[in-house]
Amino acid sequence: MWGSGILSRVNRRALVLVAALVLAVAGVAAVVITSQRFGATDGNAAVSTSGPTVLAPPKSDEAAVDFDWQRIAGDEFDGTKVDTRKWSVYDGFDQASNTKWSAKQCTVTGGVLTLTGAADHAGTTCGMSWQGEQVYGRWEVRARFPAPAAIAYDPVFLLWPENDDKAAVGELDFAEEYDPNRQYIESWLHGPGDVQVAYERKYVDLTQWHNYAVEWQASHITCYIDGVPWVGYADPEGIPSQPMHLVLQQNFVPRTKADVPPIKSTVEVDWVRIYR
Repeated sequence: MWGSGILSRVNRRALVLVAALVLAVAGVAAVVITSQRFGATDGNAAVSTSGPTVLAPPKSDEAAVDFDWQRIAGDEFDGTKVDTRKWSVYDGFDQASNTKWSAKQCTVTGGVLTLTGAADHAGTTCGMSWQGEQVYGRWEVRARFPAPAAIAYDPVFLLWPENDDKAAVGELDFAEEYDPNRQYIESWLHGPGDVQVAYERKYVDLTQWHNYAVEWQASHITCYIDGVPWVGYADPEGIPSQPMHLVLQQNFVPRTKADVPPIKSTVEVDWVRIYR
């Protein structure tokens, strides 16, 4: 009796172990079949057949980080004045644009470049261009546009031809502002032959810090704000194809007699970065 009881318990345990083994094998088989069905390539892949799809958030508010652009140059404005090894600063009266440029209006302090349009009848203002040309590439500028500003002062970040021949080469204004309240940004593309290819406007509070980027390629031009594309041009015939450089400037364009003298108006730039 004692011996048969032991045997019965052993048999029951054996049956339980066998059943567990069968279930384990079945589970493994189900995982293998499921992974094959859904294309999993490793045993750690988790497969879900229900629930919402969660998209990965952008890496940052910089287009360069989000799209892995390769940096080749730039300026963090960490010094006490504009680095003239990197920038050509406009100085003197430009008859072509009827603008009085002054290097004194371009200042660097506390890690920020400030372009200042003076409160004078001449509209004395700041303009500067990067000392480096390239055909195609990517640029990103972190900036803000304090308000109120004079309606006569129009800040713009643009790509300008090396030979200054806009009529033949074209011009790309990837961040341009005409609103004294600084509540919208515009983009203008002037193609070869000085043809106005396109123009777009986006409403955004420019008094806050934002990142303004442009990608210039042979097949397309894309403008970004905080890493998000907001306008693109894709007609190759309207895309410049000769060397250009970055320009930061605040134009003086009085529209009425009441615009002169304008109120003091500024643009603040935290950094400029250039990519392939």
